[in-house]
Amino acid sequence: MTGILDKYLETHGLTRYQLAKKSGISQTTWFNVNSRPLDRWTVKQVRVLAACTGVASITALQELEEL
Repeated sequence: MTGILDKYLETHGLTRYQLAKKSGISQTTWFNVNSRPLDRWTVKQVRVLAACTGVASITALQELEEL
């Protein structure tokens, strides 16, 4: 099963490993985020994801919701 995070990262040409390196948040944490529904993510996780993919937080959230 591919989670929302993996789908989002794929559209931005990143892997969870690359995200972990860029964000300073462990791969294990991102693995756990990937297995949860979007409404259980923290604001910090969305903000960090947005920063690592070069988009605004609101844009990242909208893109995630579309997935």
